[in-house]
Amino acid sequence: MADRASTGTVPSPDAHLDAEPVDGRVARRERNIDAVLDVVLEMFAEEWLFPTMEQAASRSGLSLRSLYRYFADPGELLEATIRRNRELAAPVAHLHAIGEGLLAARIDAFVAMRLRLYDTFGPVYRATLAHAHRLPRISDQLATVRDELREQFGLQFAPELASRTPAERDAVLAAGDLLAQLDSIDYLRRHRALSATETETVLTSTLKRLLA
Repeated sequence: MADRASTGTVPSPDAHLDAEPVDGRVARRERNIDAVLDVVLEMFAEEWLFPTMEQAASRSGLSLRSLYRYFADPGELLEATIRRNRELAAPVAHLHAIGEGLLAARIDAFVAMRLRLYDTFGPVYRATLAHAHRLPRISDQLATVRDELREQFGLQFAPELASRTPAERDAVLAAGDLLAQLDSIDYLRRHRALSATETETVLTSTLKRLLA
């Protein structure tokens, strides 16, 4: 019987996958996708905001061919990475007993959570901003995150907002939302070079004046 060398055929690098059971291939695919998304998140954390497919494949240990089996282009890879980041950020962004308790305690809990969210996911947020202008689906994800953060502010301070006239409520909500967005925290931390403690003081004192 002629072997592969004599017939001139060369086995595909992924040929072993064809013999793998379907469940095994699905599990392998999910592991590989998770691995490359985690690698891109690591690159974002290192301020490497524009990773290429080649760089992501090399660092994750996948072949470039395999990576293109999962993602058609860099845009799809970035979109999937940012979606995964939102899933990871959800527990960090959680507020216990939202809108309940004394105002001072709610402000402290809110500020601590937003700073923790920034410290954990600030680099990914900057990467999202960097790509949003050219990738509509990332722009949509960014808008969704901002809307969710605004809604959370409104829920945490619903008693104070409810006590105001509609015009006052809209103004306070807009100002508080602007102050506590990750963009604003990034400005204070990176551009104004405030420490975490100084940023906490700015946010806490301003919210107390705004909501009192």
